[in-house]
Amino acid sequence: MRLLESFIKYKSDSKGLKKETLDLYNGDMKDFQEFIVKDLLEVNNDDILKYIEYLKNSYQPNSILRKISTVKTFYRYLLERRMIDDNPTDGVVMGRAPEKELETLELWEINNILDSCKKDSKGLRDRLVIKLLVETNLSINDILKVRLSDLELFSYGFIFNEDKGEKMKISEDLSEELELYVKETRQTLVPAKSNLVFSGFSRQSFRARFMSLGKKSGIEREITPNMLRNTLKTMVKYNDESNEEQFLLELKEKYFKIGIGDD
Repeated sequence: MRLLESFIKYKSDSKGLKKETLDLYNGDMKDFQEFIVKDLLEVNNDDILKYIEYLKNSYQPNSILRKISTVKTFYRYLLERRMIDDNPTDGVVMGRAPEKELETLELWEINNILDSCKKDSKGLRDRLVIKLLVETNLSINDILKVRLSDLELFSYGFIFNEDKGEKMKISEDLSEELELYVKETRQTLVPAKSNLVFSGFSRQSFRARFMSLGKKSGIEREITPNMLRNTLKTMVKYNDESNEEQFLLELKEKYFKIGIGDD
């Protein structure tokens, strides 16, 4: 088995990493291999330093840190298995990237995006996913994993996050909208036997639709779904209240009172 394949298999078998994480490892190592153009077993410290300088011309600090971290992990793996005598990444110290300020959307921007959703089944689904992202602070991957059986178990009042094993209460208005979608709209988009609320809807598809809605609503800057989940989180981060949980609940109430996305 080739070195890179054995490394990815090791990370998969021993660490139980998600496919998305394994894909990042694989992509980072392929980028490194393409730059080095030599046997990975023959890489030396100078090669690593040259690669870092190369990355600085094309990548942001956080991406550089991740890519070099992957390379370091790979060579530690080879050293532990005695495939190499010396680790070429020894002595390579990467400083921490500056903390990036979270990019958010203004509430009026979210309102405009929701108003830009069509009134058909897909448009109703888009509106619902957007509201769930804002309220729950979950990722789009988490939202797409929401199961119908869990919603019915919690009477549509909670969203269950399987990865973290926790449930999150959602507002009464959103709960009613979610139940209405499941009972009246979902069947036109989802196979009857599927237990996933948004079965057949992918992260890539939602991202493309969301960015298109942004343009349609007149937002000139580039927007991403992550900005949705950052919005309330940022408001909580910069509030002066000692009870953040209570502050967030009150903020959600205000979020609906101002009529975000109402027809």
